[in-house]
Parts: sequence; C-alpha cells; structure tokens
Amino acid sequence: MKIYHLHHSGFLIQFDDKTLIFDCFTHIPTSLLRKNIPHYFFVTHGHGDHYTADIFSMDRIYKPTYILSSDIPKVSTFQTHTMEPYQHMSLGGMDIRTFGSTDQGLSYYIATNQHRIFHAGDLNWWDWDTKLKPEIDPEQEEIDFKAEIEKMKNLPMEFAFVPVDPRLGDSFYKAGQYFIETFHPKVMIPMHFMDDFGIIKKFKDKIGNTETIIPEFNQRNVKIKNTWSEEI
Repeated sequence: MKIYHLHHSGFLIQFDDKTLIFDCFTHIPTSLLRKNIPHYFFVTHGHGDHYTADIFSMDRIYKPTYILSSDIPKVSTFQTHTMEPYQHMSLGGMDIRTFGSTDQGLSYYIATNQHRIFHAGDLNWWDWDTKLKPEIDPEQEEIDFKAEIEKMKNLPMEFAFVPVDPRLGDSFYKAGQYFIETFHPKVMIPMHFMDDFGIIKKFKDKIGNTETIIPEFNQRNVKIKNTWSEEI
C-alpha cells in the first residue's frame, strides 16, 4: 500500500491490484498511474477544490471507474456509480459505505485489501470565527459534526483522511483531535489546507502525545513516507 498526496484533499492510494483516487481536482502525474490496473475515482462532492470534470478524460488503459456524490452530474462514458449518504456498495473487491458531511456531499468508508480507509471530504467541525462568518452558529456546528461521527463510531478506523483547515484559526485542530480521541486510528492524514503544509506540524504540536501516527509531508504529488509498517 502506497499513499500519495496530490493536493489539498486529493490522495492516491496504490494497491497491487488497484488504485484509489480521492477528491482530485489537479493534474495527476502519469508516473503515478499504472496501465491496465483499475483506477477508482472517489468524489465526495462537487466543490471546485474537490472535483473537476477533467477526471473523466482518463485514458481507457487505466481502466477508470467513478464513484460520485449525487450532486455531481454523470458525464462519463466509463462505469460510473452515484451514491447518497448512508448507502452501501460492493465493487472491485471493495466494501464501500457512505456517510454524511457537515457541508456538501458525503464521506467514504472503504474496506479493501485488508485495510480500512476513511475519507472525510468536507465533514469537518466548521468552528468559524463569527466575525468572519456571522451566519455561522458555532454550537450547531459542533452538534452537527459530533452527530455525524456518532453514526460511525463502531467502525474500525485504520487510515483516516481528516480536514485540518488553517482558515479556522485557533479551531483548526478540533475535528482532527476529536476524530483521534473517538476512533484512535492507526494513521491520521491531515488534509484540506491547500499548500499550507506547515499546519501539519502545528496540528501535531497541538495534539501532543498520541498513539495515532500523523505523517508529515511538504509538497504536492509526493509519496507519504510509511512510518507505520515495514510493508513498503
């Protein structure tokens, strides 16, 4: 299993028999794509920092399949599946479950190749500064986030991709901390920070000691160093 950070909330995960691609809206280097290996594109919602229709131009030699949130129109001639929150589907050796979001679309929980992967999309504790967003109700944002987490609390979490958004100011860490304290995932990979890679170290410093591994990376299209096993 190899994990590559593409950009923002975009990640590419390689297994021997398949590649999973989450929330890609930038160009994927061809060096990360493998001919005649199935490539599964997961899109949590249609916001421009999570989705581009360019993913549908993927060459046939990469055997693309698309798993999309229902707010995204079907424009591909390849195999495409549309999902709503709280649905279940078996596909390509994967057990795929969807959950909700505290913004648009959904989040994905995937069991495959003996691993458990969660991608939150825009499921986040959106504790905005009310001076910046006076329409936000901070108490309701907390209630909504924790209620969604409660719906999946009995699921084993191994690899979790969770927003750590610097735009939230002093509250940037809340979703990640709550996720770690609730699920104790083996690995939590921060996302949704555009190119502010320094937020990863700030998050680790804020969280302090934890058994959950929080890998650091500092550029786009880079392989995340495997510090959690000797598999790679």
